[in-house]
Amino acid sequence: MLRLRDYRRGDEAPLAALYREAVLRIGSAAYDPPQLQAWAAWAGGDNFRNQLRLGVTLVAICDERVAAFGQLHPADHVALLFTAPEFARRGCATRLYAALEARASAVGTLRLHTEASRISRHFFLKMGFFVVEAESVERSGVHIERFRMEKQIV
Repeated sequence: MLRLRDYRRGDEAPLAALYREAVLRIGSAAYDPPQLQAWAAWAGGDNFRNQLRLGVTLVAICDERVAAFGQLHPADHVALLFTAPEFARRGCATRLYAALEARASAVGTLRLHTEASRISRHFFLKMGFFVVEAESVERSGVHIERFRMEKQIV
């Protein structure tokens, strides 16, 4: 059974491990090894830990294990949404996203935006987002393609 809870101190290490595993294993279908290594490395630093404390960060627990997490920061931006590979395609991201959208709507947000990977772009399209534009970001000297996406939630 899947349950959602708010982020709490002490979640940093399991969320960083989940992030790295999701990037390296799920992301391998769409990115090359140097891109994956550069992307996954972000979870090892203070910026990742500090990011988790911002806005609304929700954690999905399934079978007493961390299955996924997502973040809304600021109230109109889905900043993070990652699922552990062993829980992929089991509805975790959908439940997390729905909870984040509900939180955004509750504070009067009319439109959400995100930057989606090649993999998560398909998920966000299913959630009603549209692609604004493709962009390339640099991580540790490596360029990674992602997609700026938006959705009206009124």
